[in-house]
Amino acid sequence: MTDRNVEQALRTALEHAAPNDVESVLLRCDDRKGNVIPMTNQNPEKKNRKPLRLAALAAAACLVLAIGGGSIYYNQSQIAASVVSLDVNPSIELVLNRRERVLRATPLNEDAAAVLDGMDLKGATLDVAVNALMGSLLKNGYVDELANSILITVEDDDANRAAQLESQLTETVNAVMTSSSINGAILSQVVSQDQDLQAKADEYGISLGKAQLIQQLVDQNPTLTFESLAGRTVNDLNLLLSSQATTLTAVTSTGRASDGGYIGTEVAKNAALAHAGLTANQVTVSKVDFDMEDGRMVYEVEFWAGNVEYEYDVDATTGEIVKNRTERYTAAAGQDASIDEAAAKAAALNAVGLSEDQAEGILVIPSYDDGRFVYKVKFWTGSTEYFCEVDGAGQILKSEKEEHSSSGAAASSSTDVGLDAAKTAALKHAGLSADQVTGLTAKLDWDDGQRVYEVEFWQGSTEYEYEINADGTVRQYESEAHAAPTAISANTGTTNSNSSSSTGTTSSTDIGEDGAKAAALQHAGLTEDQVQNLYIERDWDDGRVEYEVKFLSGSTQYEYEIDGATGSVRKGENKTIASAGSFISADQALANALSHAGLDQSAIRELEMDSDLDDSTPHYSIDFKSGNLEYEYEISATDGAILKFEKDN
Repeated sequence: MTDRNVEQALRTALEHAAPNDVESVLLRCDDRKGNVIPMTNQNPEKKNRKPLRLAALAAAACLVLAIGGGSIYYNQSQIAASVVSLDVNPSIELVLNRRERVLRATPLNEDAAAVLDGMDLKGATLDVAVNALMGSLLKNGYVDELANSILITVEDDDANRAAQLESQLTETVNAVMTSSSINGAILSQVVSQDQDLQAKADEYGISLGKAQLIQQLVDQNPTLTFESLAGRTVNDLNLLLSSQATTLTAVTSTGRASDGGYIGTEVAKNAALAHAGLTANQVTVSKVDFDMEDGRMVYEVEFWAGNVEYEYDVDATTGEIVKNRTERYTAAAGQDASIDEAAAKAAALNAVGLSEDQAEGILVIPSYDDGRFVYKVKFWTGSTEYFCEVDGAGQILKSEKEEHSSSGAAASSSTDVGLDAAKTAALKHAGLSADQVTGLTAKLDWDDGQRVYEVEFWQGSTEYEYEINADGTVRQYESEAHAAPTAISANTGTTNSNSSSSTGTTSSTDIGEDGAKAAALQHAGLTEDQVQNLYIERDWDDGRVEYEVKFLSGSTQYEYEIDGATGSVRKGENKTIASAGSFISADQALANALSHAGLDQSAIRELEMDSDLDDSTPHYSIDFKSGNLEYEYEISATDGAILKFEKDN
């Protein structure tokens, strides 16, 4: 029997024979160190409590079978004191003794097996083992400047030793990454055994530490699932944590996760704006954050144009529009924006008893709240942050303030350089002038008890982000080169029977729904009053805007794909529908769905309609949302009957 067989048999025996207190076994071992401990054939009473994993490991490791005998000897160096795991996407677990030497290195997934390939870490010191593992992670491309995050987890019954190990490991990993010219982003934590989480970790081939991190994300964002996150890298998880402002329990975070492997926030924002047919100066952008959609990383982009709110999910790798919605708000009577931003700012400052020269970092954001137009006004004075909501008539709807603890000279407003000087300091550090950059913004914030300015700008395809201390010194900075976006062009469309296509040219314009409709009708040789069931949908295909146009004329159904930039027909098709004369209209189909749902059209949003009139059962597909419910209908095109209905939260 090999040593490994013996250890496994002993571990199993301890878990199932189950002494009530494993620690007492270890103490008795220690009392009789160097002596033979007789083995008996007694069957101890079974207990319901399962010993903790670490205690079981320690008990199994401290018992070594003597060669050729039936006695057990105590071996102090084989006691498992700590379990340490390193997660990137590879998940590797190290079991350590009290002298911080490796008893066992275990790959928890296939990637980890590749990292450990050819390594024999048994008996190595923790420092040597971690350096070797980091070297292999770097060599195999699991850690680089594009994916710079790593999770360190320590499990140890001794809280002081666990904290010391966590700090030691963080320093070692950071030193290795720094020597490789990588600005590392390190997450570290101390965990306790959790049987349910351990079961999930085993199921997905990850460490207990990564399982705990994922569970915190899922608990705070119900749109995420454990299954969708288990296979993501720690760098992706770190990006999600920072974007969604997740409140982590007992997790220390240093550095900033790199999004260099993705298209970047500016490219994602531009893709959403292009799809909406808007330019940056026509909108107010409220959010560009990382999120998950159908198992892939996306940028969640939200902005306003007039009284219309736009929400987009943009694939973080390809720039494809994954999902989008628009919502138009109608202001209640008397709630139009009768005052401008300057008046809203004055109303907010007056509400808290401050003048404009006493406030700093003033932001005024036009928005809608429950159908009412409002201005959201934020500003600072000293270490106090204020937030006000002002309606379109100048009335204060909400007023809040938050006191931030101050520390150090940088927290004193007497040494505050202000927004303009903060911008100047960042530009000087980057070796650029204001006329060489675009998108230059600065805002006041509070970090670790100190007032700081966050400055951002672009130079070409390079993005710069700075944190400037209140005294004008550079606190932290980062620059990232993005691939320059390519021009949107219309390619040659494909042809089918009874179809035609043409070639478009490069353009940055968007013809809009009216232009797409006119192009399709002109190609069909029809006028709008000669058609019915007209359907138009704006979409994104191969990096460009495209319109899908459908309509019915007599017994012929027409379907077109129109280039959104040039108006050229990328694809055109027509089909003869034998029973077309008996079809109900799309409006009647919608009315039937709304009647079934017990809703008025003014109460729904995100309405999507499509027709499939040449199906064996001609029907209309109708989807919409109301409140927190989503409705899906299939309505018969011949008699208006409901063929299919689903309603989900």
